[in-house]
Amino acid sequence: MVDLPPALPPRAPRIASGQGLPAPEAAAGTRPLSGEVRLPTRIDCRTRAGVRAQWLVAGALVLLSIGAGCPIGFSGVLLPQLQAPNSSIPTDDDAASWIVSMHSASTPFGTLLSGPLMDRLGRNRALQVSTPLLVAGWLVLGLAPNYIAILVARAMCGAAVGILAAPSQVLLGEMSEPRMRGVLVGVPYVSYSIGILYVYLFGTYVPWRYVCAVCALPTVISFCCLRFLPESPVWLVRQGRLKAAQETLDWLRGGAGSVQSKVEMEQLVSRAAAEKADNGGKKTSTWRLFLQPHVVKPMVIMNVYNILQSLAGTFIVIFYATDLLSSVLPPSVNAELVAIMTAAVRLVLSAVGAAALQKWGRRPIALVSACGTAATTAALGLVLFYGWADSAGYVAAVLALSYVALTSFGMFIMPGLMMSELLPTSVRGVASSATTSIFNISLFSYAKLYPLLKDLLGSAGFFWLFSAAAVANLVWTYLFLPETNGRSLNEIEDYFRGGTWLWHRRPRRRPISTIVDG
Repeated sequence: MVDLPPALPPRAPRIASGQGLPAPEAAAGTRPLSGEVRLPTRIDCRTRAGVRAQWLVAGALVLLSIGAGCPIGFSGVLLPQLQAPNSSIPTDDDAASWIVSMHSASTPFGTLLSGPLMDRLGRNRALQVSTPLLVAGWLVLGLAPNYIAILVARAMCGAAVGILAAPSQVLLGEMSEPRMRGVLVGVPYVSYSIGILYVYLFGTYVPWRYVCAVCALPTVISFCCLRFLPESPVWLVRQGRLKAAQETLDWLRGGAGSVQSKVEMEQLVSRAAAEKADNGGKKTSTWRLFLQPHVVKPMVIMNVYNILQSLAGTFIVIFYATDLLSSVLPPSVNAELVAIMTAAVRLVLSAVGAAALQKWGRRPIALVSACGTAATTAALGLVLFYGWADSAGYVAAVLALSYVALTSFGMFIMPGLMMSELLPTSVRGVASSATTSIFNISLFSYAKLYPLLKDLLGSAGFFWLFSAAAVANLVWTYLFLPETNGRSLNEIEDYFRGGTWLWHRRPRRRPISTIVDG
């Protein structure tokens, strides 16, 4: 780690006139997790410029995430065409499971690279590295002459998505204000939904080789946009590039002279200097950092949540959309049309969920999503087991769409949000890549075992498995997931440095926050 200036002396925060902490808020226990300066909630002309700057960053990542969502949903339109009687590349169920799971199998290799790339090159440049590989994957896939070439292309796309998954969330989390982080960090997952709908729409009416060219377009545009964006101020501070970090913060917070950007800069420098002092000026090994409680706690919470989320079928429905829905719906209902409807529902509800995170907080949204997912999948399993569905298939279709809606509302977008908020700065790059790797390994295993589980459990049993995982996710969320809405990244890190794991046993009495007029 480069030398940093000594930690700044504590500044005397002041209460902005007319902006004291309201009594109801104080009584509700929503004070920050530490005594650090709390940023203002009022947006004046200066901070509107900062909001626009943050949305520009999010806009570039929207395009990139659309490109990343396309290979996730592509198998849902590729397999029906490959398994058609007139297919040029005949594919059985075992080969189909490899085509689906190869994306998740190769993604961990990309995520393992993303951590070192983020720490060495920066968050933005790590994203730029992933785009040529993703475009090359689509090119190979579009020209694939056989089954092996398809697997190679799927592996290339999966590795590229693995590289970009963590840096996109980390970059948004480090550039966003606490009051906007919930919305902005949810943007990539909304964009994944756009990419899935995008590929479903084209794949239903266009041969899959032409769809590959359409899917590469958002990635090419996003690469051009990323070239004009600055690097994360958190990464710049840790590299000792304080002037560049201050300029980036000024741009993100509404212009030079913003008190808000100065306060954040002081916090970043002080935190980096304090970490260096704690380590005696020496660089601590990554493995030793991973054993520290404030790293272990968020890693365990996130990874258990992610595994339970994947077992609840959030991505299986995307990978095997047409096949899974065909087993639920009667022959008279077009499964491909319902798959497009599920993608549209996923897009709308993930956007609604991202907005709701900002208003109601993380825990309520996650709990509602898990509870609703458990109820709808249990009901769908009963309908299929007892044959209660009507001949037109409306009951099953409504339950299937409700299930997709409720998973998209919270469970689909929570992993990315947690990755950008819960991990401490010192290991954010490596820890986020490790978390994404574990998540994708579980997805690979689940996707590969799908045909076997479907034959073993039947359609009803498969949805009951979704329901059981959602119940477990609900319990885990209630016990361990902290509420981070409106908290700074430093405040969240301080919470994990405390001695509690269970959220309901957290310290209730906290220092009164102070507000600085920005």
